[in-house]
Amino acid sequence: MLRNIKRLKERYKDAKNASVGDEITCPCCGTKFIKTNYQTKFCKTKGKTKCKDHYWNNVTPEKKCNTTRISPASAAYMAKQTEEREEDFNPDDYEHPHSPEALGQWND
Repeated sequence: MLRNIKRLKERYKDAKNASVGDEITCPCCGTKFIKTNYQTKFCKTKGKTKCKDHYWNNVTPEKKCNTTRISPASAAYMAKQTEEREEDFNPDDYEHPHSPEALGQWND
């Protein structure tokens, strides 16, 4: 396993140091392609960011499943928003859009 991680890191370093227009090898799947941007290090042959995700998930295990990880700043912001919404909500002021009052129908 450590050999594979070492190989991934070596390929990543080679791709990072290559110039735009050079042929590089994807660190994950080994596909050869032309580097079109200075930031390019991974191919897109498998679609979206699969190779990049595979690389970072294996090289930095704490990044695994980072789509579900919430940063402390995001958690604090969401808590603040929820608190503000609850403070501003008054059930007496709320009129459901399909209630008789909202539709202009009064029961006299």
